[in-house]
Amino acid sequence: VSFVGNRGTFIRGYKAMIMDVEFLYHVGYIVTSVLGLFVHELFYSILLFDLIYREETLFNVIKSVTRNGRSILLTALLALILVYLFSIVGFLFLKDDFILEVDRLPDSKAKGWAVLGVLGTGGPSHISGWVIPLALALLSSPEADPEQWERACDTLLMCIVTVLNHGLRNGGGVGDILRKPSKDESLFPARVVYDLLFFFIVIIIVLNLIFGVIIDTFADLRSEKQKKEEILKTTCFICGLERDKFDNKTVSFEEHIKYEHNMWNYLYFIVLVRVKNKTDYTGPESYVAQMIKNKNLDWFPRMRAMSLVSNEGEGEQNEIRNLQDKLNTTMKLVSHLTSQLNELKEQVWE
Repeated sequence: VSFVGNRGTFIRGYKAMIMDVEFLYHVGYIVTSVLGLFVHELFYSILLFDLIYREETLFNVIKSVTRNGRSILLTALLALILVYLFSIVGFLFLKDDFILEVDRLPDSKAKGWAVLGVLGTGGPSHISGWVIPLALALLSSPEADPEQWERACDTLLMCIVTVLNHGLRNGGGVGDILRKPSKDESLFPARVVYDLLFFFIVIIIVLNLIFGVIIDTFADLRSEKQKKEEILKTTCFICGLERDKFDNKTVSFEEHIKYEHNMWNYLYFIVLVRVKNKTDYTGPESYVAQMIKNKNLDWFPRMRAMSLVSNEGEGEQNEIRNLQDKLNTTMKLVSHLTSQLNELKEQVWE
């Protein structure tokens, strides 16, 4: 209720209320709490995201992704296109290399050729010559469990899923999860080129482009935050004068923002004008109330302060006094010279 009252929600229209992001956030907060109370306790965990909303540093982490979201999405689209191209190449030429080790559930009954995806796909006749000896070796090995292996690129969709899932998550690219080929195989050079291209293009270049955009944005947000804090520390919130304007003056910058232009005193005065009866306004209060109603800030003392004005006035008066003293001294000197000149004239005439 305090939030709604302070935001002026009760006196605004429905459109302004719906368009207020902060109001919608609090409504979602209440809805989440109700869901956690009546539906499932899992919804309470969502409320922890309120820490991100309240802490500016954590909020900047989210903004580092959302501020340049278009660049990140376009770069991610480029990554998906490259993954699709590598999946097509793998499906057409290297599908027999996509044999992955899996951990099956205990109730799995797949045995033998079914593990390698042969049953239901036309038998072993469609598989290249090296796969059958490999399968026999896997099945005959006392240490190898045939249920731990399966083919992962018999369809283009499975190739795309495998390359997208394992290729992007492995530090060395998709080559880390594929079969290790022998140097005597005819496709060994092609595998080397395939693995290296995926590693350099997708892992090193594209993914680092995304990370670079996020890191640069976060650095910019941190610099903006530091700049705002520096402005608040070295600039008066009311008049906008900087700290160096009060150097060698009778009033320091700290005294100026504490006594002369205390922003909380201005806030209290605005609240007084709003809650006070209009018939009891004084002249200045009527003027300020009208300016506030028109959203005009000209009543703020922009780029001026009483202490600086008084100092400047005192300085001008001191300069005038100095000039007057110099003028008096000069007049006395002129009078003295005039008297000496008259004496010399009298002596000459005699």
